[in-house]
Amino acid sequence: MLPVLRILLLFAFLLLSTQALSRQLVLIQGYLGQPSSWSDSGIAPLLDQNGWYYAGEFVYASDGARLLSPLPRPNQHPSVDRFYRVSLPTESSLQSQAYILTAYLRQLRERFPQQEIILAGHSAGGVLARFVMVRQPELQIGTLITIASPHLGTESAEIGKLVGSSPLALFAPFVGAGTINRSQGLYNDLLPEMPHRFLYWLNRQPHPPAQYISIVRDKASLDGGDFLVSEGSQYLENVYSLRHIARSYVVQGTHGLSRADGRLLLDLLSVRHESALPAFISVVSL
Repeated sequence: MLPVLRILLLFAFLLLSTQALSRQLVLIQGYLGQPSSWSDSGIAPLLDQNGWYYAGEFVYASDGARLLSPLPRPNQHPSVDRFYRVSLPTESSLQSQAYILTAYLRQLRERFPQQEIILAGHSAGGVLARFVMVRQPELQIGTLITIASPHLGTESAEIGKLVGSSPLALFAPFVGAGTINRSQGLYNDLLPEMPHRFLYWLNRQPHPPAQYISIVRDKASLDGGDFLVSEGSQYLENVYSLRHIARSYVVQGTHGLSRADGRLLLDLLSVRHESALPAFISVVSL
C-alpha cells in the first residue's frame, strides 16, 4: 500500500474514533427552573472545570430552534465533550414542552449525527426527557440521567390541581401565585400514576434502548429530604417498562439541585464513557 494512502486511512480512522468518543450533554431544568439553575447550583462550573465545554443555550423563537453559542475558546479541540442548556416554558404541560425540546434535540442530532447525546433532567425535566425519548426514538438518545424526578407522580401535583379548581384560583394572580393557574396542565401530567392518567400511559410504553439512571433523594436525609417528590417515585426501576433495565443512586439532599449532584453526574459520565470505549483503548489510572 502506498505510504500516502496509509496515512490517509490512519487519519480517517483516528478521526472517526475521536468523533465517536465526543459526547453532547443536554441539561433540562424542572418546574419553575431556569437554564441558569445549572450554573447557580454549581453544576455547570463543575462540568466546565472537568473537561466539558459549555456550547451554548437552545432557545425557541418564531423562526424555530436556535443555539446561542458562546465565543469559541482559543485552541478548542473540535471533538471535546460539550454541554448545553435549554430554554423551556416550564409551567406548561409536558406535551407543550416536549414539542420545543424535540426541536432542540433534532437540531443537535443533525449537527452531530454519529455522537452520543446524553440527557440530564431535574425534577419534571427528567420526566419530560423520558417522554421525548419514548415519542422520538429516532433521536437515538444514549443515556438518560434523572435527578429527583417524579416518575410515578407526586402528591404536590394533586395539591396544585385542587387549589386550581377551587375559589382560591381566582385570587392567585393577585397574590403573586398566578403560576398555579398557568401550571394546571403540568400538574395534570404529574398526578400520581393510575389508569387513565398520563404517567400510567407513559410508564407502560416501550422505551428505546439506552442507559437509564436515576439520582434519588434519601428520605432519611439529615437536611429533611425531598418534600415535593417521594423517594419511591424517583426510582426509574419503579417504572413498569424499565423495571429490569434502570439503575439508581440514593443520595442525601433536598429536592433542589446542588453541587453534590454535579460531582455525582461527573462520576456517572466518567464511568459511562469508560465503559463505552472501544476495546483497543485501555484506561489507565494515574
